[in-house]
Amino acid sequence: MSDSGLLQKAASQKSEGEISEALVDATVIPNSNSSSIKETAITLSYGAIAPFFIVMWFGIYLDFISLNILSPIIMIASLGFVWWKLDMGIPSFAGGNGLDLKKSFAIFGTYIILLGLPLLLSTFLVGDISVGDVEFDDSGEELEIKIRQNGGSGSHDAIVTIYHGSSSTWSNEYTFSIDKSDGLGDYGTFTIQTSDFYSGNALPSLDSVYTMSINIDNGDTVVEDIALDSLVLSRDITSLYSVATPSMSTNSDDCGSMDRCVSGISLSAYVGISSSSSIPGALPYADYSFTATLSLDGDSDAIEYPEVTVNGGFSSGSGPYGEATWDGMGGQYGSGYMSNIGLFGSEIALMGSESNVEVGEGNIVIPKSDWSESDYGCYHLDISLSYSYANNAGDLSHTSYYLFDESESSEESWTKVNNC
Repeated sequence: MSDSGLLQKAASQKSEGEISEALVDATVIPNSNSSSIKETAITLSYGAIAPFFIVMWFGIYLDFISLNILSPIIMIASLGFVWWKLDMGIPSFAGGNGLDLKKSFAIFGTYIILLGLPLLLSTFLVGDISVGDVEFDDSGEELEIKIRQNGGSGSHDAIVTIYHGSSSTWSNEYTFSIDKSDGLGDYGTFTIQTSDFYSGNALPSLDSVYTMSINIDNGDTVVEDIALDSLVLSRDITSLYSVATPSMSTNSDDCGSMDRCVSGISLSAYVGISSSSSIPGALPYADYSFTATLSLDGDSDAIEYPEVTVNGGFSSGSGPYGEATWDGMGGQYGSGYMSNIGLFGSEIALMGSESNVEVGEGNIVIPKSDWSESDYGCYHLDISLSYSYANNAGDLSHTSYYLFDESESSEESWTKVNNC
């Protein structure tokens, strides 16, 4: 064999060896890259993608922090965790050994997709506009309307018309933005003052209820016949009633030589709306003031009760419900304060300085010793009331009659009569 043949054979063997090494390298590198891609994908799954979707779906239930603040914090924290977990290193311009380009592309590509996902969802999956909750606040002075649109944004116009019975009594245009969210999705709000549209009681007739229609974006969404709370929208006093209940005693300190006597009186005013009985139905959101006077034959005042002022509705989110105030005269007329007016009925018991469980609990009896006039005869209990809300106002009065006398059996009597 010639030298050229030997050299050609050696070169051929060398070439085959290089090809074999190249094939080995080709099989090892993909396996190494495959392992790196798998590790990167798993880390991104639980370090970036999972936190993003947890915050997107459940972050709205965290009332103590806004999603606009929470989302960036979670994204930055997850990026730091992924960077550390995949040992990305430090860029060369910052004095490090450089970054793994393949991992860098995977990481930054993932975060770009995550950050752009909400925009894509809001663009392609925008829901229809609908009317959500229509509710009064606790005081009944403000009506809030929620307009819902999942994935919505931007400003919208709404024309609101309110009807009292079959008549349109008020209309106005509002601009709102879909800029809030809760467990039910995205929404915007606007509010209406109750006094702006109130025109009279919604109760007791079904023909006088209040309804609302909303026209959004010039007819894109129209919702009609939204019923409003009739109890909140009944502020005009239409019925008044008065009662004077005696407190009877057999104590000789009160009655002297008599076996049984009237030791005091409990006065009550019933304020509200007309009903089938003499006792009116309660109007817990009404504002009014009244005076009560017990007099002998309508001339000589026995009790001239201080003016009572009532503010209806909740004064705050936790109550009290309806407040009455008056001058207690140092305890002669109780504490000068009562809450929960209208919550359990229309009665307002006018406090005195004594208690009597037979009449009622609390300081509700005005003893005879506090009367300016206590002779026998016909007593008149006069209640005079005035109310005002929005453009509605009125005055009412009621008188009840009682015969105070001594019977032949050495007992006093206090009897309600029709007139005297």
